[in-house]
Amino acid sequence: MSKISFTSGSHKHLIESTTDTTFTLEFNDKSSGSLFLEIDGEGTLDLIYDLGAYGNWSILVMNRSSKSLTITEDIRLHEFSKLSMNYGELSYGSHIKNTVANFLGHDSELDLNSAILSFDSIKWSIMANHLAKRSKANVNNQAIVLKNAHLDLDIIGKIENGNSGSETHQMTRIMNLGDGLKTIVHPQLLIEENDVAASHAASVGQANEEHIYYLQSRGLTRQESLKLIVLGYLMPIVHLIPEQESKDTLEKEIESKVMEAWTI
Repeated sequence: MSKISFTSGSHKHLIESTTDTTFTLEFNDKSSGSLFLEIDGEGTLDLIYDLGAYGNWSILVMNRSSKSLTITEDIRLHEFSKLSMNYGELSYGSHIKNTVANFLGHDSELDLNSAILSFDSIKWSIMANHLAKRSKANVNNQAIVLKNAHLDLDIIGKIENGNSGSETHQMTRIMNLGDGLKTIVHPQLLIEENDVAASHAASVGQANEEHIYYLQSRGLTRQESLKLIVLGYLMPIVHLIPEQESKDTLEKEIESKVMEAWTI
């Protein structure tokens, strides 16, 4: 197991999985800043994010693996910590992910946002596990599933008894493009406490033909119209990221991968 400690400031780090790799990313108490984390490789990767009390961080995780990779994430939020956790899942390969955000301290907050472009196969379980009072979670996923690709999402909000004042919210939007694809989304709320706020929403559908027709009437081809629609579908996630450099990085990556999607 390797441990990486982060003090306040802006950081960039690459983690390459070989066979079985474990990393603990530790963010000091009362620290703040941003982290751009790139992930590559294959095999099994275990990641622990330990956000200290009163910490305030923005993290962008970019998965660049084009191989078979299983990632387990344990996000630990201590009292009054705030985390903006953002994902660019835009790569080829067969990927299995299990992300659990454990709210260990009261008044901890998480905003989790993902932009997903499924070229191959992605199976991802995301849980907001509220183990402390007045903890808050917002989980937002925007996904495009391409021809012959698979996407399977489990989105879970869990508030255990006694953790009053907590909130857990989730929204997932998926657009299917092409034939031979498979899309599954399971939004779940597991609530054991009365004094809470909880919501979920999920939609799965095709590109709107009226929108395509409108763009074509302005001189664009169908392919060009679809590219613009896909960009418009994924880009709102970018604006939820507080840190400008991470915004710019994810925006460029989305644009590049959307253009690439029409060349395969």
